[in-house]
Amino acid sequence: MENKKNKEQGSRSLLASILVAVVVVIVIGAIAGYAIYRQEIEPFETVVLRIDDKEIKMRYFLKRLQSMQGDPSFKGPTSLLALIAQEEIIKDKAAKAPYNLKATEAEIDEYLKTVARRGSESISEEEYKEWYRQQLNLTQLAESEFRELARLNVLRQELTEYLAVRAPTVAEQVHPHMIIMAPEKIQDVVERLEKGENFLKLAGELNPTEGLRENQGDMGWQTKNALIPMVAHTAFQLEVGVPSKPIPLSEKTYAIIMVKEKAAARELSEQMKQIQKLRLAEEWAMSEFKFHKISFHGFKNGWDSETDAWARWQLYRMNSDKQDEK
Repeated sequence: MENKKNKEQGSRSLLASILVAVVVVIVIGAIAGYAIYRQEIEPFETVVLRIDDKEIKMRYFLKRLQSMQGDPSFKGPTSLLALIAQEEIIKDKAAKAPYNLKATEAEIDEYLKTVARRGSESISEEEYKEWYRQQLNLTQLAESEFRELARLNVLRQELTEYLAVRAPTVAEQVHPHMIIMAPEKIQDVVERLEKGENFLKLAGELNPTEGLRENQGDMGWQTKNALIPMVAHTAFQLEVGVPSKPIPLSEKTYAIIMVKEKAAARELSEQMKQIQKLRLAEEWAMSEFKFHKISFHGFKNGWDSETDAWARWQLYRMNSDKQDEK
């Protein structure tokens, strides 16, 4: 009897030991799992952009960030956040009155084939399928995400055409000439102008490229929107024939401008109309921002330095993984 009792106690003790071991394993697993979640999953689920009720998460943002590499218009992560906000507004508003625009599946396919042709007259179905596969592999976008981006581009083109028909063809314009110099040499130009030397003659002598020297830095007729903000602000404030103060274009480049002519209302040239057309959808979307609640987010407060550094590190890892696959 006593032997049976001892066996039961031993069994209970063994069971308790097993239960304790199982609990310990579960706790350790939970801790390890949480650590993996915090490091490998949670950051990618972080919301980086909100446009009204729409949320854009880090995982998608990183794919877009990678696809923007090499694009000369790319100015960093925050510029991409602003671009995605523009895209969401275009998708939301373009389908509604008064625009009533839409992109059919056939139009999306035609757009993608146009991109795939890269200027060629035609592309075979096999070549297109291979290009399509490569794009999905290169961007790491899901097919639905890839086609949604194509749909957005079709809508953007349609919106641009809609706005272009209604855009003004007359605008205030100036006709400036420019002298471009390195920062350490720009003061010499100022002194020569102050001594009375002719601006156009100096532009023909000092500009860094043959083309600028030949046309004496002639920029042609320009609207405010066609010039970079700093140059536009100066050019439209200047009196005709009066040289400006040096304007920083970059760390290594300064400019002095002189307005040769002004017009309060002048017909846009065909070139200016095309330049204006390229910016219509972006400017329209920017004007719509004030009607939407748009906010950038990160790991702490907004798109902070920690979030930016983490995103750039992930981009580096993604590029390294691609190199290893080759």
